[in-house]
Amino acid sequence: MEPAAASTPSKTPEPRAARRGTLSRQVVLEVALRVVDAEGLDALNMRRLGAELGVDPMSIYNHVRSKDALLDGIVDLLWEDIPAPPSDGDWVEQLRVFTRSLRALMRSHPHAAPLVLRRMVLPEPALRAFQARLDILRRAGFETERAAEILRTLFSYGAGYALAELTCLCLPGAQQLTTPLSEREILVGLGQMLAPGTSPDLVETAIVIHTGCDADVCFETGLDLILQGLARLAPKRPRTRRRGA
Repeated sequence: MEPAAASTPSKTPEPRAARRGTLSRQVVLEVALRVVDAEGLDALNMRRLGAELGVDPMSIYNHVRSKDALLDGIVDLLWEDIPAPPSDGDWVEQLRVFTRSLRALMRSHPHAAPLVLRRMVLPEPALRAFQARLDILRRAGFETERAAEILRTLFSYGAGYALAELTCLCLPGAQQLTTPLSEREILVGLGQMLAPGTSPDLVETAIVIHTGCDADVCFETGLDLILQGLARLAPKRPRTRRRGA
């Protein structure tokens, strides 16, 4: 016989900041991000956030001055998820980890991710992340301007790829499935996406592009191509002169 439900203490997965004195900017941003992750950007407003925090919505303005400031703070919070690189190691692999972490960030927060590209802010965590990778590339022998070009390219690839796979790269919803779609399911999905009267050759193109879509494989293939090209562009370091030479 199963025990009564009352005998099992309930656990609250995320405690609310309802107690007096516990509200802070960090708490406000974390809960705001949680709302966006669960319900999307359109669900986020001060009234909804106040209800989630268990406080008067007006008290939130003591920590963020406006809705825009709240969104900018979420961007700040997202960038804090990018790990700092190790102090040593191969520069190519460090850049690989950086680009993967950008993709992982966008995929972990699909509703909030567009804010990283949409908000016109330069949060300190983002600048620290780029500064650390600039230093890596400088130590590898790249001039600052070239290093900046490389980082812009890797950011565009990592973040842009994630947004593409969350929207149009694979069939809708396919990336959330735990088992691959069958061939029949793929063809049915394509049939729903194609405009009536699409010519057979374009139908064939759609099948080639969208069937067998493995987003991880595609991402790693593209990243390999970028990093292999960068490795060939790496400056040749001058040889160290021997003492007495």
